[in-house]
Amino acid sequence: MDRNLDSSGGGILARADGSSIAYRRRTGKSPGILFLHGYRSDQNGIKAQAIEAFAGAAGLAFTSFDCWGHGGSPGDIELGTIGRWLDDSLAVLDHLTEGPQILAGSSMGGWLALLAALERPKRVHALLGIATAPDFTEERLWATLSQAQRRELFVTGKTTLPGTGWTIARGLIEEGRNHLLLGDTINLSCPVRLLQGQKDESVPWETALRLADCLAGGDVEVTLIKDGDHRLGRPSDLARLTGILEALVKS
Repeated sequence: MDRNLDSSGGGILARADGSSIAYRRRTGKSPGILFLHGYRSDQNGIKAQAIEAFAGAAGLAFTSFDCWGHGGSPGDIELGTIGRWLDDSLAVLDHLTEGPQILAGSSMGGWLALLAALERPKRVHALLGIATAPDFTEERLWATLSQAQRRELFVTGKTTLPGTGWTIARGLIEEGRNHLLLGDTINLSCPVRLLQGQKDESVPWETALRLADCLAGGDVEVTLIKDGDHRLGRPSDLARLTGILEALVKS
């Protein structure tokens, strides 16, 4: 894989299959922080910016990237799958970071962080999930489709989600079933912190408690924000987020 890093910290990671991943990277001390964004989001959101600013002020290494079909990474997002985006996450972890990392994942990025930690446990210092959405393809997409939409998905290979206008493909649902976590023990022993709003309309706050119960390690903490939504982008939310990161760096 080729790495092309420009002076602003932005670069392109070329993949063996001809695709590429847009990323940002800053060198610094360990543990580094790797940010994983949510579904149909990218590495330029307010949480990523806040984490990068925190890392810079603390002199920590920081890396973020756009999954295939998101942001600056080419690809048809409708053809993306959890497995494809997990491969992107592992490629970035393997080729663009060094030493122990704190994986900070937002929404779908929290699911990807869990999966990546299971694949590379020795590389993970700690994990921070922000409105973490494990199994969302099954629980928040498939489970909410009408029978007519399920038939359309099976027959035509895609359907449109009401309310969002997003088109999802059959592959996203079916391949996602290879990566479901909430039905079994999640064998991670690293410190895990889960930040969750109780007014989140995309991920029920109870999901954070279910996830905590599934995690095998004992160092797991859930922070519930009573008036917090899915975005968790208010100054008070970001202050909680960076405060958690500061404590994890010292752990």
